[in-house]
Amino acid sequence: MKSIKNIIALVCLYMLSACEEKPLVIPDFVPPTSGKVVLIEEFTGASCTGCPAGAAKVEELLNLLPNNVAAVAIHGAFLSEPIANKSKYDFRNEDAAVLEQEPSFALQSKPAAMIDRSEVFLGQPIIKDSPPSWGLFVEELLKEDQELELSIDAIVDNGVLEVTVFGTALVDLPGNYNLGVYVTQSHIVDYQKTNGSTISDFEFNHFLRKSLTNVPYGNILDSDLVIGDSFERNFTFTLPTDLDPMIPEWKVEDLEVVAYVSRDGGTVAPIIQAAKKKL
Repeated sequence: MKSIKNIIALVCLYMLSACEEKPLVIPDFVPPTSGKVVLIEEFTGASCTGCPAGAAKVEELLNLLPNNVAAVAIHGAFLSEPIANKSKYDFRNEDAAVLEQEPSFALQSKPAAMIDRSEVFLGQPIIKDSPPSWGLFVEELLKEDQELELSIDAIVDNGVLEVTVFGTALVDLPGNYNLGVYVTQSHIVDYQKTNGSTISDFEFNHFLRKSLTNVPYGNILDSDLVIGDSFERNFTFTLPTDLDPMIPEWKVEDLEVVAYVSRDGGTVAPIIQAAKKKL
């Protein structure tokens, strides 16, 4: 009887071990091998309770894809006003307001973002209002072939920002193209509304300080580029020093220049390549 009990115990032990859940093996993340860079234009604001989630998703994507993602945080008019009796800074500016109010972008809520100003999937709006989905759109766009090489040189000399943008066509690019250039600033700590409370030490990053080109679509670039064609564009901007106390100080070490090239299709102007350069 004792041996039978032992056999039954061994069978039960085997069955239990066979039924143990096997650990899920997740393949290692493989970053893109091309030089394609996707631009995230995030619509956000200090008074937007859902916007910390959007900012966190942008940082996650930048950390995951540091060589393939550039980002700009746009503080326009909607839910971007300073928090009464708390905010130290006002992040709003005219360029951000123009971008936010562009009718073709059809911004209706925040947090929201444009990913290369593309529908990504046919029939979807340009604006993506669900931060958890932004990574999917970035992933899909990074599957596309790189069509343009884009790079930036940037320095500040005696308070003047000097920027040069270089581009070279990697394939034939028929049609018209535009160039946009932004200046952003990071590591600014201030109050931010969130669901049910206020964060006192929220770090604002990639905050759009200035567009060096026309907004919202940039400056007209060359048309009908042929593989191997190159262009170079220069910009200068004197960093303001006499600022309202509510306007953040321009700190050179926290600045970044972001550039993009988009197809000129009227109100539909998807971005084909972006670039970024920290000072």
